[in-house]
Amino acid sequence: MCGIFGYFGNSTGMPSQQNSIAALATLGHRGPDANGLYWRQDQGLVLGHTRLSIIDPGERSDQPFEHYSNILVFNGEIYNFRELRQELLVLGAEFRTSSDTEVIAVGYQYWGSSIFGRLLGMYAIALYDGRVNCLHLARDDFGIKPLCMLQRGSEIIFASEIKAIAALRSLSINGGILTDMLSWGFQMENASLYAGVNYLAPGTMLTFYRNDSGSLKMVQHQNRLANDTYDKPGNEPTAMDLREVIEASVRDHMIADVPVAVALSGGLDSSIVAAAAAAHHPGIQAYTFTLSSGKDPEVEHAALLCRHLGLEHRIAHIVSGELDGWLRRVAWHLEEPITNINALLSYGLAALIRAQGFKVVLVGEGADEVFGGYPWYRFALDIKRMGGPSGAFHAYRKRRAQSGCVRVLRPAAVVLAETRLQAQHQHFVSRLEQYAHSPLDGFLSFDQETQLQYSQLLRVDRMFMAHGVEARVPFLYRTVLEASAALPAARKMRAIGSEGRLEKVALAEAFSGILPERVVNRPKFGEQGTVNIWDTWLSDALTSEFRRCVDGAEFLGARQLLDEFIDWQAVTSQPLAHKEKFAIALLLETVDSLLLSRVNPDISLPIQWEML
Repeated sequence: MCGIFGYFGNSTGMPSQQNSIAALATLGHRGPDANGLYWRQDQGLVLGHTRLSIIDPGERSDQPFEHYSNILVFNGEIYNFRELRQELLVLGAEFRTSSDTEVIAVGYQYWGSSIFGRLLGMYAIALYDGRVNCLHLARDDFGIKPLCMLQRGSEIIFASEIKAIAALRSLSINGGILTDMLSWGFQMENASLYAGVNYLAPGTMLTFYRNDSGSLKMVQHQNRLANDTYDKPGNEPTAMDLREVIEASVRDHMIADVPVAVALSGGLDSSIVAAAAAAHHPGIQAYTFTLSSGKDPEVEHAALLCRHLGLEHRIAHIVSGELDGWLRRVAWHLEEPITNINALLSYGLAALIRAQGFKVVLVGEGADEVFGGYPWYRFALDIKRMGGPSGAFHAYRKRRAQSGCVRVLRPAAVVLAETRLQAQHQHFVSRLEQYAHSPLDGFLSFDQETQLQYSQLLRVDRMFMAHGVEARVPFLYRTVLEASAALPAARKMRAIGSEGRLEKVALAEAFSGILPERVVNRPKFGEQGTVNIWDTWLSDALTSEFRRCVDGAEFLGARQLLDEFIDWQAVTSQPLAHKEKFAIALLLETVDSLLLSRVNPDISLPIQWEML
């Protein structure tokens, strides 16, 4: 929906109004429709907002939004805001807009900070309460919307993206997270590549109080939805029950005062979203993005589904691309060098959808981590055969490891990586032991906190918001998680050799008869599964880009910044897989663009496509 930015703390150290405007400008792509800044030195407070207008798009709902002595900036969407508004009207509340933003502000007036626990949706919120001189920061249950923070001494700076913080404070490399990035492909905790910059944990509210001396006191309130849900599952849903829950979630996620589209890959997850959306809004358009001009199983299955549902289907094929510009733009927006090659395609798909006039798109992310879609979750199905949770972790690690990248680390960085791996191992084991009655649920819970957060949701948010497109994730909804948690393991995954679909069994059952049989039974990987991007022309192009990054003089500064951790001679001499080369190239592009500020954010779109 938007970009938010702010400062709270000692008034003598707060950024100037001019510097605050400059920091806010780095988030302009997230909110191209309007922007606003609240700057008060006597309060030691800055709140900034760039708006993507979706609900009540008129000026009256622009932010920062002031309600009596409270000031609010908010990124996201609240899907139950109309129900909350009705409750508040009964209490005597008055409204001047029809936005979800005002519902949060008025709800805080009546219910205090408990309003955050009533919200259903995706959000990152900063709310200043002038009565007690405190700042609340809150994030949604799943961490769909980002909120980065840098706390130094008596100040807190926060933003939707790290680049706004980097515009005000110098940053350096977090060596521990760097080793996560190179060994796993994503970070394994709520910290960033940049030392001191952390992410507010999902389902968390932080409250900062500033006393007369200017120092800050922080109070944390945490509501870990996943843990609570798996601890106390409800009644097992039937296939029809599950379908109704998901259809209701999709219906809620279509609330908007602007048109909504669907991103369709032809896989089970996005097909379910498309089918549920079409039932609610038959005229919805579906978009598929492909690297291939020839046979592509994703395009074939997406087209089959659209014919089956009578959906208008738009297919775009990339006809040219300057990979150096493409990768650079992705790196600047992504900020974290997560080794998920789909970031390139997500960036292109978002550009296409925006060019077609849409600000909102429904996507299928989250289903794998909630319903058991990845093959490595199978390690938890027979935990005894794996040698217990510890054996499952080592098998998972082997499946996901980027061993080539680990080999190019300097000795001190290797020690750091091993120390972190031991802590990650213990956290994984503790989580599966916590759910000894269902190790699969423990694995899902672990992955929702790590891989889902940083390999998936961060990618989706950054790549779509790069073009001012809000991506909504219907599978990541409180009611959907509750339904999934009540399913036995056998309705999520089956052992290899079993009859029928092996992953996301309950999802397939719920929408059997609604979707074509070929789509319902389509495997995630394999000949008819997700296209392996490394088997396309992009692979050779990325190899050339890798050589440019590790050998080229233009990246000398970035290599020097990373020299403490990476042996560049080993990088050029060690055999590396395609994914590992991508990881190192993206790391160099990221450090170069964010810490050395050599990227021009106004460069033209580096890719072109044709509609098939």
